[in-house]
Amino acid sequence: MEQRTVDDGRRRGGLNRRGNAAGARDVRPPTPPLSGPLTGPLTGPSTIPLTGIRAASPSGRHRSPWGTSGRILRPRWGRIAAGTLMAVAIVGGLVGFALLSAGGGNTDGDEDGSAPAAHQTDDTSQVTVAGPSATAGPPGTASASPAPGSGLGLLPTMLPVPPPPTAVASTATRIATPAGPRPTGPALVLARTGVDLGSVDSTDSVDLSNTGSAPLTVRVGALPSWLTAVPRASRLDPGYGTQLVITLDRVAAPVGRLDVPIEVTPASGGGGGTIRVTAVVTAGPRILSVTPPSLRAQDCATDGAPATGTLTVEVQDPVGMAGGTVAVTGPDGATATLALSLDSTIDDRSTWTAQLGPSPAGVLGYTVTVKDLNNRVATHEGSLTVATCS
Repeated sequence: MEQRTVDDGRRRGGLNRRGNAAGARDVRPPTPPLSGPLTGPLTGPSTIPLTGIRAASPSGRHRSPWGTSGRILRPRWGRIAAGTLMAVAIVGGLVGFALLSAGGGNTDGDEDGSAPAAHQTDDTSQVTVAGPSATAGPPGTASASPAPGSGLGLLPTMLPVPPPPTAVASTATRIATPAGPRPTGPALVLARTGVDLGSVDSTDSVDLSNTGSAPLTVRVGALPSWLTAVPRASRLDPGYGTQLVITLDRVAAPVGRLDVPIEVTPASGGGGGTIRVTAVVTAGPRILSVTPPSLRAQDCATDGAPATGTLTVEVQDPVGMAGGTVAVTGPDGATATLALSLDSTIDDRSTWTAQLGPSPAGVLGYTVTVKDLNNRVATHEGSLTVATCS
C-alpha cells in the first residue's frame, strides 16, 4: 500500500510530452475542512497556521499567465523593433518641425507701411525685390514682392525646400517724396539745371526723379558727337529716381569755351527741363624744347663723353601735365620705351627728363610724347649721333 502511494506521487510529479509538470492541471489533494480550534506556530497576525496550507502550484517550469497553454512565451522582437523605429521617427519629425518653424516668417516692413526694402534676410523662404520690375504699375497694384509682415514660410515637412529665385537689382533707386498727394500722371524732376566741367573735368551727373503717379520714360535731346548724356535707367516708376551721366570728350571737342544745352523730358507727361553744360577746352600741351645728350659708344666712353646721358624736355600746358614717354630706336634697330620723370615746374611750364644709353655707335632716334590732364597729347621726333671710338 505504501509502495503504491509512492508510485502515484512519482507519476504525478513527472513531465508529460509538452514538458510541463503533470501536476500543473490542478491535480492536488482536497484541503481538509478546518474544524476545532486552530493551533500551531504562527508567522503573522493571522490566526491560521501556515503549516497546514499546501503550496498553490507544484514545482516545475513557469506556467503561461493565461492558464491555458503551458508553453514558454517567446519575446516579440519584431513588434519591439517596429515600436522603437516609430518612436524615433515621431521624435525626429517634431524636432525638425520646431527648428523650421523657428526660422520662418521674418519679414519686416517700412514704418510707413510700404513694401519691405531690398535687404538680405536669414529667411530663405522669402523673395525680396531690390527695385521696381519692368512691369511695375502704379501704387496699389499687385507686385511680385510679398506684402509687409507676411512671408511664404517653410512647409512643415522633412523634404528640402528649393532656394528662392535671385532678385535682380534695378538701376533705379527709391527716393524720398514729400507728404501729400502726387501729381497726376508722370512728373520728371531735375535736381539741377547747370553743370560746369571747367578746364579739367570730363564727366558729371544730374539726379532725375519721378514724383508723379505713373511710370515715365526719360528722353534726351540731340547732342554733338563729343558730348553725351545717358540716363542709368531710362524707365522710372513713381517714387523712383536715377542719374543722368554727362561726359565730355576733350580730345575731340573744339578749343575754347563751351556752352551746350541738354533737353531732358519724359516721353509723356509733365516735368523735365534744360541742363546747360559749360566747359573750357584748351589747345593741349606744347613742347617748347628737347635737349638730347652727347653720347659715345660704351667701349670708348670717358668722363667727358659718357655712354649714358639725360634727355631734357620742356612743356607748356595751362591745365596740367599727366606725364610722357620717350620711344628710342638704336643704331642696331633695338627699340625701348622710357618714362619721362618730372624735374621741375613753374606756372604753366614743366621740365621732364629721361636717361638714354648705352648704345652702339651710330644714329639713335627718339620720339617724345607728352599728355595733359585732358588727355590731349603733343609729340616731338629727333635723333642724336652716338660717337664711335677713334
